[in-house]
Amino acid sequence: MTMTSFIRKNRARWERLEALLTQYESKAPTQFGRETIRELSSLYRGCTSDLAYAQTYYPNTTLLQFLHQLAGRAHHQIYRSEPFSLTAFTRFFRYDVPEAARANLNYLALAVIIFLTAFALGLTAVSTDPGVAALVVPQPILEDIYAGKLWTQSLFSAMPASVSSALIFTNNISIAFLCFAGGLTCGGYTVLLLLLNGFILGVIFKLCADHNLLWPLFQFVTGHGFVELSVILVAGAAGLVLASALLSPGTYSRLDALNLRGKSAVRLALGCVPPLVAMGIVEGFISPAPSIPAWAKITLGLVLLATYWFYLLISGQRTVDVSRQAR
Repeated sequence: MTMTSFIRKNRARWERLEALLTQYESKAPTQFGRETIRELSSLYRGCTSDLAYAQTYYPNTTLLQFLHQLAGRAHHQIYRSEPFSLTAFTRFFRYDVPEAARANLNYLALAVIIFLTAFALGLTAVSTDPGVAALVVPQPILEDIYAGKLWTQSLFSAMPASVSSALIFTNNISIAFLCFAGGLTCGGYTVLLLLLNGFILGVIFKLCADHNLLWPLFQFVTGHGFVELSVILVAGAAGLVLASALLSPGTYSRLDALNLRGKSAVRLALGCVPPLVAMGIVEGFISPAPSIPAWAKITLGLVLLATYWFYLLISGQRTVDVSRQAR
């Protein structure tokens, strides 16, 4: 086929692609309908095919240069990152995070099993040998427990609630990030953190039970602890998602599998930040407050727990345009 015939055959398609790109370059992608987006993608694929043909049969021509530029413009618009906006931010937390959680329930269940197994081991270990506690629990905390008082009393009396709250959610976010990033060690570090935190919690609960501190501990942790632990488990699930891409990439290369599954894992990890900040505030201001009755703290904790899991498992269902699908 001569170059003139090739141009005559495809000119209308190239001009239509140029017209769409001109619109896309001046507006946000969300302003275009689904059919327009499909048309742009189809025209882009056709343009790349034309570009490959021109590279073979019409090298070193202005036509080849034109197709290079046109394909480059189309690629940039199709794969460009959406600029930050309040709408995108809201959509991320309203839809993307809960969708990622529901898509990875198996990894979330695995994180829960690992944590609860370690918790049971901690309970058993202290029951068998109380000396185990000294290996994993800081000495000041042990001394407070043996003296029959919660270590939280000295912690929150030593600093203002605003400072303790900031320290708490900063620490919790750090733990959640390490659980997530630990997936890059093929999940080894993620599993270790889940095991260690579960084991320590089991040890502390058993020690508190043996020294008549279980009810005071429950009163303190119930307002924030249920959600806090849930979020850490979600972060652990995010790490396990990353690990699955490295250990079982399927038909993809490990890099491609990590890229695909990593998006879901990142959504889970970023979704952990707001609830951890909120629980840091609760733990800093509400949980240690003696003026707030136990029933109020327990009720708050249960409501927050139900709200969080409703958000992950039920909310954020995208509506489907049935009439459009029927067409």
